Amino acid sequence: MGDVRSAGPASGAVPSTDMPAEAGWHAGRDAGDAALPAILMTVTVGGGSVFPAAEGALREFHGLRIRAAPHGGREVAATGCVVDPREARFASPQLDRLGGELGLRLFPFGRTDADAALAVDEEGRLLALGTGGAWFLGATVREGLAVLTEGVAPVRLRPPRWRFPLPGLPADLAGAVRAALVAVYVLHSSGVFGARAVRLRATTFRGIGVVAVDEEFRLRRGALEENAEPLTEAMSARLDAAGVRAGGCELTLTVTAPPGTDGPSATVECGVTVGGDRTHGPALTLSAGLSTSFGPAAKALGACADALADWSASTAGTPVS
Repeated sequence: MGDVRSAGPASGAVPSTDMPAEAGWHAGRDAGDAALPAILMTVTVGGGSVFPAAEGALREFHGLRIRAAPHGGREVAATGCVVDPREARFASPQLDRLGGELGLRLFPFGRTDADAALAVDEEGRLLALGTGGAWFLGATVREGLAVLTEGVAPVRLRPPRWRFPLPGLPADLAGAVRAALVAVYVLHSSGVFGARAVRLRATTFRGIGVVAVDEEFRLRRGALEENAEPLTEAMSARLDAAGVRAGGCELTLTVTAPPGTDGPSATVECGVTVGGDRTHGPALTLSAGLSTSFGPAAKALGACADALADWSASTAGTPVS
C-alpha cells in the first residue's frame, strides 16, 4: 500500500475528523507525570534508551486511547490506538532490528487496535510494525496518528527495487559501459551520490557459472562520455587476461556509493547486465536498502528511477550508439 515518495496527508494537513483531540489531546499537553514512569519501565523491560524526540512525543500523547474515525477509513480501514510505550515494550527486539535496517533508533510508542506496535524514530516520525510488516505513518506523530485513525494508506517499508529493460542496448561490453555511465550521471544529477568507479563482474556460462572477473575500475576526471572508450578497453583487457570472452559471459557492471558515503545513499546500487538473460535481453536495475523507503532519500531515489525509466523507454527501437 502507498507510494514510497509520499506518506499520508501533507505536512500540516488538517484531518476531516480530529480523533486525538476527541481523545483529550490539545496543543501544549504534557503528561510527564504519567509518561516518564512508563518510559522508565519500557527501558527497564525492553532495553535500549530513550531519546529527545521519543520523550517529547510521549509526554505530549501518553495515555490517550484514540478511536478510529467513524467514517471507517478514507483509503484503508481506519484503526485506533493506545499511546503507552509499555504496550509495545515486548516488540523492542523487532523494533531494534528494524531500526538497524533503517539506520535510526526507534522507541516504543504504543499499540494499534490491530495489535501492531507503534514506534517513534529520532526524527520524531511515527512508524508501525505488525504481522503485515513495517509501515511509515507520518513525518510527525500528529500526522501519523491522522493516517492511522483516518484510514489513509501508509507507506510500506520495503527495500526499493526497479528493473528497466534496455531493448535498444547492444548486448556487449561497450553497450553495458555506456549504460553504466548513464547510471552514474543519473545518480549524481538526482542527488543520490557521486560515483567514482564502476565494478565489472563476469560470470562464465560453464556449469553453474564461474566468476572470472570481479574488479573495480575507477572513473577518470572529466566528461563522462570521455570515460566510455577507456573503460571498455580496460575491461576488455582484464577479460582477456582472465582467459574469457565477453560474448561467453554474463557481464554485470555495478555503480555503488563510494567509500565514506553516509546515510541511505550508501545502500543504493545501480547495475546493468548483458549476456545472461537471452529471453529478455539487457536490463538495468536500481535497488536500495530499507532506509530509502521514506523521507528525502526516497524522494531522491524516486527521481533517479523516473529518469532511468525515461532513458529505458528512449532506447526502445533505437540502438544506443
